[in-house]
Amino acid sequence: MGESAMAQAQTRTRAAEAAQSWEGHDISDLLSKSAAVMPAISATEAGTPGRSISFMTTEHEKPINLGGGIPDPDTLPVSGLQAAFDSVLATNPTEALRYGGVFGFDDLRKVLADRQGRIQGITLEMDNFLLTHGSAGGIDTICDTFLNPDDIVIAEQPNFAGSLRTIRGHLCEIIEAELGDDGDFAARVDAAANKVEASGKRVKLLYTVPDYHNPTGATMTLATREALIEVCAKHHILIMEDMAYTEIFFDEPPPPSLYAVADGHGVIQIGTFSKIIATGLRVGWIQAKIPVIESVARVRYDMGGSPLLHRAIAKYVGSGEVETHLDGMRDLYRQKCETLVASLQEYCEPYLRFEVPDGGFFIWAECIGASAQDVAREAAIEGVTFAAGSNFFAKREESDTSHIRMALSFATIDELAQVGPRLRDAFHRIVD
Repeated sequence: MGESAMAQAQTRTRAAEAAQSWEGHDISDLLSKSAAVMPAISATEAGTPGRSISFMTTEHEKPINLGGGIPDPDTLPVSGLQAAFDSVLATNPTEALRYGGVFGFDDLRKVLADRQGRIQGITLEMDNFLLTHGSAGGIDTICDTFLNPDDIVIAEQPNFAGSLRTIRGHLCEIIEAELGDDGDFAARVDAAANKVEASGKRVKLLYTVPDYHNPTGATMTLATREALIEVCAKHHILIMEDMAYTEIFFDEPPPPSLYAVADGHGVIQIGTFSKIIATGLRVGWIQAKIPVIESVARVRYDMGGSPLLHRAIAKYVGSGEVETHLDGMRDLYRQKCETLVASLQEYCEPYLRFEVPDGGFFIWAECIGASAQDVAREAAIEGVTFAAGSNFFAKREESDTSHIRMALSFATIDELAQVGPRLRDAFHRIVD
């Protein structure tokens, strides 16, 4: 070895020895405030497939997973997406494989403007859209745009754990407005805003999932949407409207969106292809008035999403193939919901109380005579896993110990038919 090579080797050795000083070093003093205060992330919040956020495990030889809101694997439009990707790579490989910019691929934004305008009965333009990394990325970007530490956000109670985590990660205070009776929800938001203003502060943002809510499955009535828009306009509270499940209706579509009712004023809408096509695409969008979109773009530092994905989705959705795909999904999820509801009603009527949803992926049930955690533990022995309701409250078990959320989307129809008798056996060990 020459002298130069030996010197380089010695330098690398000294550098490696110096780096060993990090071994066992506590990095907590280096963390941002957000990373320091946030608890460990759950499976659903992390997007981990096949796991329930209750973290209950089962050794059952035939497990039934009701944990996550994941589309049925048999509905994934593999051939249609494959054809779209092949076409993009064959015709526009250079453009598809380079940076695309923070707004996203223009043709997909045009497809969204046409399609969402038709669905919502309003006029939209390409410039009303910015493409994101799924709806979760959209929520995070909106929080980046409008929230500062210690700002106040009102969220429905209960609400999706991942969204609550995102808001909390921006070091904001979350005030929960109980869903309860739909007709009184706007009044509860008004009361919460008045209380905040009386303390000399203001509410910056309201987060809502109006259609086939996660976790409750409920759908907001048109009257409540109108009342909520009036309340938020009075207090100048921006509405963040999460439309993740809007197109998964079983019979009739939901009432007009908050965005449509307000003609876009004071409402920022979030959409995603995760539930209607596939979660692995990780493509969603923000729909808003142009000044909002321009403001959101200022805090995008990631150079945008994947042009390859955007172009393939534009081709697939723009062809109209997604509409046939959605018709099949709605029929399947309707059957799944009917099967699970029938099984629960036949075997668990003394132990569970729930409303039948008109769409979406979830059944929200109240446990009678037993805690949700006990039911989740005993159900896991029977091979059934689901989320305890406390995961969907900002204060977890301080707020709720009686509800469970069952996702009907991933399990097969045959598996869903078995849920009732298995849960009955779990309840027998607790209650009887």
